Amino acid sequence: MKKILFFSLFTFSLIASGCSNGSTDSQPDSPTEEKANAAGQANTETDQTTEEPPSTDEQIKEIRSMLKMKDNKLPTKFPITDSEYIAAKINENETDGYSISFYQTQEAVSINDESLATNDNLIATFKAETFDDENKQKELFPEVSLDSVPDDMKVDLGHQITGMREGAAGSSYLVWKEGRWVLQIKSISEDQLDSVDIARKMVDYLEENALPVPKENGRVEVNYPKNAEEVEITARWEEGNVVYTLETAEVPINALMMTVSTE
Repeated sequence: MKKILFFSLFTFSLIASGCSNGSTDSQPDSPTEEKANAAGQANTETDQTTEEPPSTDEQIKEIRSMLKMKDNKLPTKFPITDSEYIAAKINENETDGYSISFYQTQEAVSINDESLATNDNLIATFKAETFDDENKQKELFPEVSLDSVPDDMKVDLGHQITGMREGAAGSSYLVWKEGRWVLQIKSISEDQLDSVDIARKMVDYLEENALPVPKENGRVEVNYPKNAEEVEITARWEEGNVVYTLETAEVPINALMMTVSTE
């Protein structure tokens, strides 16, 4: 009887031990291992989906590759913040010229993206035009002489630059020269705009930042319509029979910055 009881207990012990070992082998990974696996998977997915938006330089490079005109030039700097982006719409693209509108956006978009059709944040339009008629080209650059300016019309703009201020037909003009460039500020006389202060700031900026060197002529026109709440600026210069033009409603310093950056 004792032998039978001992054998039964021994058999039960073996069965219990076997069940215990089987249960241990089939246990799932520990919580720490599960978290590590999940983190690894998340990192992999992030690496696969995260893509850096193109920089301004990369966008300009892509636009250049799309233009048909050889030796094209484009602005390379724009008045945007670090959290904003430049977007571009190619309006014209021919072997003898092109026109591109640059916009400010809150997220990166592709060139000629459809959303730009309703974008009101136009920064500037830049274009190149080839002229076969030399006379038509010269019409864009009317001659300006500042050799004999009357004393009562002279304005000291700093850095040994003297401008000429005059009024005509209800408008006020302030004109000066920097190298081959003629710069002009036009405003409505009754608005009494402090054009001298604006001109001096432009002169200060150009003392440290050089405009493109034109073959013969360059011209910047700063036009303040009535009330001077807005501004219209055109900067153009010629290189051979090609005329480059930048048009913008940005403040004068921003217009100069974009013009200076053109390459």
